[in-house]
Parts: sequence; C-alpha cells; structure tokens
Amino acid sequence: MDISRDGIKQAVIEAGSSDEEFFHFPVNENGLYLQQDPDEYADFVHYMATQARPSKFSLDIGVASGGQTKFLRDYYPIEKTIVLDIGEHEAFRHWARIKPSVKTKFVLELIMDSHSKEARKALLPYQGQIDFTFIDGDHSYKGLMQDIELAKEIVKKGCIFVLHDTGAVPDCVRVFNELQKDPDFELSANFDSRFGISVWKYLAINGPKTGWRKKLSKLRG
Repeated sequence: MDISRDGIKQAVIEAGSSDEEFFHFPVNENGLYLQQDPDEYADFVHYMATQARPSKFSLDIGVASGGQTKFLRDYYPIEKTIVLDIGEHEAFRHWARIKPSVKTKFVLELIMDSHSKEARKALLPYQGQIDFTFIDGDHSYKGLMQDIELAKEIVKKGCIFVLHDTGAVPDCVRVFNELQKDPDFELSANFDSRFGISVWKYLAINGPKTGWRKKLSKLRG
C-alpha cells in the first residue's frame, strides 16, 4: 500500500465522493461516498498514518456512509471500534455494505441519538478504554459540545480527538476557537484548506462536567 501523501490522495479520489459537484471528485457507485476534500483529507490521513500512535479502541460519533470510518483504518490501525450514529443521513444506506470491509473489530454499534440517555448508558461500560475518537455528528454548537462532553466522560487521558468541519461550519469554528483556550485540550494538528479537520490531545486537566470522573475528582479534591 502506498502511504505517501499523494498516494493517499489518489486512493481518496478512487474511493469516490457522495457528491461530485460539492466535493470535487467523482462518485463511485460501489465506493465509499466520502464527504471530504481530497487534499485536506489526504493530509490528515497521512499525518495519522505516519505520526500518530495506533489506536487500541475508537469511538466514532457520526459516520454517515461509514466511508471515512473504513478509509482511515486502511492506513491508521485501530483494533476495536464503537460506532454511534443516528442513522438519518442520506448516505447511511451504504453503511451495511461498507461495514464488512472495515479493518477493525466492532464492539458496539449504536444507531441512536448521541445526545440521548440511552447512548450514554450504553457507553458507560467502556469508560477509560477509548484512546481515539472521531466526532462528525451534530454540527450545531450545542450538539458538538454535547458530543465532546460525552466523549470526555468515556475516553482515557491522552485520547486523540478528531473533529471535522472545524474550519467551515460557523458553530464548529466556534467550538474550535473555544477548545484552543480549554486546558483540557491541546491542538496537535490542523488541516484547514477547505472544511477543517482538527486533531487534539485530551489532557483531562478539568475533565468532564458530569459523570463519575467528575464526582471522583471532587472527592479527591
């Protein structure tokens, strides 16, 4: 496999987009229906493949077609994965076809609202195990912050957070700007030639606002 940046870009184009006019590369009928900019996404995947530590356990919030979930794992090793998606995106119909080709062990698949009590309850048994999370679900300010807080409650210290559209969607830009001032997060890399893919290290200085970790920190304090 060619893991050069240009090789990855070519693989992105061959995998196909979900909308040629918007994403500027063709749709592949049997492809991944990616919703990425080829250059920006190639830069991100190359970074993950060459500079990031492999992941033991990932939480993906918002997968749409699942093409991104599959493509990233072709280059960046992720042993186990939890998928959380509401299942309402028009490209979600491709997930059942794409899922068997994803190089990971699926531990849990939650097709529900990530902001629901049911989603949080289902994730609680995995607290402290997640070392990578890709968040690309609700793009409203409140929704994205809720997804980040949910992930903070589940992941371990040092977890890699990846957020999509942090350079293009106003509410996501707002979150990006706030995270730069948040002691819980350290910006590791930012790929922002069109949509924005930001990579963060979770420092867990303050930790989640709710949940058992917050209660434990209060007891220790």
